[in-house]
Amino acid sequence: MLFGIDSHSVEREGEGNSTYSRNLISALHAAGGDDEFALFAGNPDHPFYRSLPPRGRFRIVRVAQGKGLARVGCTLARAAARARVSSLHVQYAAPLWYRGPLVVTVHDLGFLHVPESFPLALRTALAALVPRSMARASRIITDSEFARRDILARYPVRPEQLVVIPLAADARFRPLGSGETAAVLARHGLRPGFLFSLGRLNRRKNLERLLEAYGRLRASGVSDAPLVIGGKPDYGVEAVLRRARLSEDSSGVRFAGLIPDEELPVFYSAAACFVYPSLFEGFGLPLLEAMACGTPVVASNRTALPELAGDAGLLVDPEGVDGLAAAMARVLADGALARELGARGLERSRRYSWAETARRTLEVYREAAQLSR
Repeated sequence: MLFGIDSHSVEREGEGNSTYSRNLISALHAAGGDDEFALFAGNPDHPFYRSLPPRGRFRIVRVAQGKGLARVGCTLARAAARARVSSLHVQYAAPLWYRGPLVVTVHDLGFLHVPESFPLALRTALAALVPRSMARASRIITDSEFARRDILARYPVRPEQLVVIPLAADARFRPLGSGETAAVLARHGLRPGFLFSLGRLNRRKNLERLLEAYGRLRASGVSDAPLVIGGKPDYGVEAVLRRARLSEDSSGVRFAGLIPDEELPVFYSAAACFVYPSLFEGFGLPLLEAMACGTPVVASNRTALPELAGDAGLLVDPEGVDGLAAAMARVLADGALARELGARGLERSRRYSWAETARRTLEVYREAAQLSR
């Protein structure tokens, strides 16, 4: 069979949709088999596509994007029809005029729950396109049981139509020793033992409360470990970053910006604690990546994060600044606790693999194709 994947998201950096597409496509390639894949790309010359074998089971098909309007409007539907794919896989928004078997991944409904994290035009488009796409879909994929329940509660989706397929940490996320981290840390002017937080910096990541909690931690005298925050600034966070840089609470804070993928395992492994007080997550991949590196984690007790962390992290109310500061202090002050959390997280992370994600996703592609017959 020939399966189509809307792969334009692999061409962006520092975004969850991009990480999902890259890892899924790479795992589908590594799995082998007779199935073929048409990757519908905005920029076929992107380095990710060049990393795939030139004459293998993957073909790259250029699709005009038009800032998303052309792709959703007509160009992706036309390309998929011409390729005669057995099913087409998209994230969130299906092309309006596509009538073939369709698989839609909806990672979460953040545009409904945390609208302040989305530009008005984008959240309006998602509010219109996501339910329409799910209504058209043969199968819907989401990342967690939390996201599944949320979708079923808000949209008229049949339970048997909606499949939970968790994500995973890439194999490069593993505990690294000091000899493997020293060069990268030196390049960034860091030493092991810092607090680390990572994510696309928008309002849902709860940056203001994280900075306030960190200020209280330093004021308490428990630790003067720096807080390193990685990720590219996103919509609605400019004022927060501006205030953070001027605030007394920002003493010791380092904004690392967009960290290259190959350096992320170093940051996780060298951190004394990974802190993820997000207000809303459909999965929370950075949390799993930190756990795979054996790093103790402090995370929000909301949405999908308890499902992912289980008993392998300290879970706190993300709106409680004192509780967040206290949890960070516990991990920094109690070496035995930190080691226990790190070991639990490492063990828990092994339940997830991109190979399994790819295997189950391929099953969904085949089911969608069969349903159309």
